[in-house]
Amino acid sequence: IRNYHESKSLFDYEMIAFVHPDARPCSSIFASLGYTVQIRDTPFDVASIRREFLRDHIVKSGCCGEKEYLKLYAYALEEEKYPIAVHLDLDSLILKPLDDLFLAMLDDDDNGSGGGGSGGGKEGKEVADARSRVQVMHDKPLPPKPNPIDAYFTRDYNMINPGHKHVGVQGGFLIVKPNMDAFREYVSIVLEGNFHQGSGWEGKGYGGYFGAQQIQGVCSYYYDYRHPGTAVELNKCYYNVMADGPRQEKTNKCRDGKETCTDCREMSVEDIYSVHFTLCSKPWKCPVWAGQSGVTKDICAKFHGEWFRIREDLEKRDG
Repeated sequence: IRNYHESKSLFDYEMIAFVHPDARPCSSIFASLGYTVQIRDTPFDVASIRREFLRDHIVKSGCCGEKEYLKLYAYALEEEKYPIAVHLDLDSLILKPLDDLFLAMLDDDDNGSGGGGSGGGKEGKEVADARSRVQVMHDKPLPPKPNPIDAYFTRDYNMINPGHKHVGVQGGFLIVKPNMDAFREYVSIVLEGNFHQGSGWEGKGYGGYFGAQQIQGVCSYYYDYRHPGTAVELNKCYYNVMADGPRQEKTNKCRDGKETCTDCREMSVEDIYSVHFTLCSKPWKCPVWAGQSGVTKDICAKFHGEWFRIREDLEKRDG
């Protein structure tokens, strides 16, 4: 992100780190790297969750228990100052500008601020071209104008069995329009605690996988059930790419439930917008790829190479 001038992006940025009070002692490194550090406690009191199952289990499920809900503070950013918030886990890397996503997202702005605007002329063509380049999962169309795009995400098909009706959102990549009403609604959903073991939020099937009680499940429930048509599932071969195989090893079925599926590991790195170091392991540690296929090792090595290339650039720029 730091070399956005060379990337030719149309958009400026500010880096913000949401840090839990328990992590305050080790947060100074973020400030030294240019982040604005915001110390934020979990946006709700676990003891106030009304239903027993979620109240007892939210603190010990997923990767981070209730603390993962710090990610909701992306919605609570000042809307006028931050028209778009891009949440990324720390083990993520941006390889190409996300301008097309931003232009399409801002296109419902009536006054055309933020670089969008749905009128004619040069700006209208720029937005139309941007919309045509957004890679949507399963080649679905973007919501037709003037319907808004309030969020982008990818889904984590690795966490479910093929055919699972409601697939969770991948929690390390979320692009949203900050909105305090959305923030309050999320908090209200959690405090209500209407999460059923196995069948998930409100018993509607948004559960039964890792992280269902956290961001992975509640975002899927929020955008698919409570606010359908307001978010876009991006193609995970281009955004938030994790080097995961498209098929289950035992059954050879496509993880996304389709008859055919694309192997994202065969993508050219030049076509990828962002990567997420999950299966590939963290590049600042010695690679542990034992048991991984040759195609996985190859793409992971390329991803690690990109991380070290950008790290070297950062070190040269900062002396």
